[in-house]
Amino acid sequence: MTVLAPENLSQEALRIFLRMIRPRPLADPYPMYRRLREIAPFHTIRLPGLAATYVAATHAEVSELLRRKEFGPLTPGHLDLLSPGWHGHRFTRVMYTSMAFKHGADHRTRRDLVFKDFTPRRTEGHRAAIERAADAILDRLGGEVDLEEALALPFTALTIGEALGMPGSVALELGRLARAAGTVFEPMASARQRAAEIEAGTGLVDGFAALLDERRRKPERDLLTFLVKHHGEDEEEALVQAVLLFGAGFDSPVSMVGLGSRLFIEHPDQAWLVREDPSLARSAAEEILRYESPVQLVVRAAYADTELAGTPVPDGGVVFGLLAAGNRDPLVCPDPERFDVARAPIQTLSFAAGAHYCLGAPLARLQAEILFPRLLRRFPDMRLTGEPRYRSPGSMLRGLEYLPVHLS
Repeated sequence: MTVLAPENLSQEALRIFLRMIRPRPLADPYPMYRRLREIAPFHTIRLPGLAATYVAATHAEVSELLRRKEFGPLTPGHLDLLSPGWHGHRFTRVMYTSMAFKHGADHRTRRDLVFKDFTPRRTEGHRAAIERAADAILDRLGGEVDLEEALALPFTALTIGEALGMPGSVALELGRLARAAGTVFEPMASARQRAAEIEAGTGLVDGFAALLDERRRKPERDLLTFLVKHHGEDEEEALVQAVLLFGAGFDSPVSMVGLGSRLFIEHPDQAWLVREDPSLARSAAEEILRYESPVQLVVRAAYADTELAGTPVPDGGVVFGLLAAGNRDPLVCPDPERFDVARAPIQTLSFAAGAHYCLGAPLARLQAEILFPRLLRRFPDMRLTGEPRYRSPGSMLRGLEYLPVHLS
């Protein structure tokens, strides 16, 4: 057996990472994550424009990265390097000034404002509406369909629309735009992908601006009206909050539905378990999100000179935390390459951790609890009829663009 010298290991790790962040999706990135955990669990890389850059590939290191107050979202200076010209587009200004890119007190203030609307108790209040949406969509399905278009997108759009207080037709329209605009969170994308992102994002922002204007004229008892009233004359801040809440509460659940459906098709024994025992749906959601993480990585910046995994990280240093690699770390998850909906609870990274833990986690769990048992009972012989297509670029946000199935 050939033993690689440390410099060769470093070069191999760099090649793997560069392949992972190319702006086209990988059908199966998980062997590369496994290899990085083995040869370079925390290592330095060199990327153009970024002086100090690191990659964390184990559960312990990614978890620490997410929880430590010395690390936070990319700063405007970092965004200038990674997305030059972002100030010139309203959509990227909205997204990059949202609480997703805030740190410390600025982030807590914005999060606390809406936290109460996404607690498990408040989320449970949407159960009946989500059940009606699931039943109505499933009633229309049968034969050969693209499950992404026919189920994942509309079900998730209607669900987050219900949470915010949006008309169903508007939620569906803006959901499709939000999915296309998701590239805004990708650290690497082609010029063509960025152009498509801006076009869709502009439509998304314009749609929400019109919706918030309507709430100013005709208030309702919903979260959108609350944002309008709370921010008063600061119309831009209300817009920033609304767009982020919708986008963040929509994108990963769409991926969860599509990826989860494919996993159940590929693992009929696991589909049988959920079909026979719907109480397993919540643990199935956790396992789907662990096994096929909709958010594959996070990018964090050091806000002071610090260290991670015993390695000094200077102020301004950038760390790529591989959530998907951490979720399959055998030190935390026994037999991590096995999809097991009855797996004993483990601490996954799919909803992040620390100050930026996902607000929408209770809603995503409720969606899975409601949808998957219904889907699997109605269509026990669901099967693929073609090759699924993964979304692009796909380095940060994993999901399907196309899922051809026969429902029977």
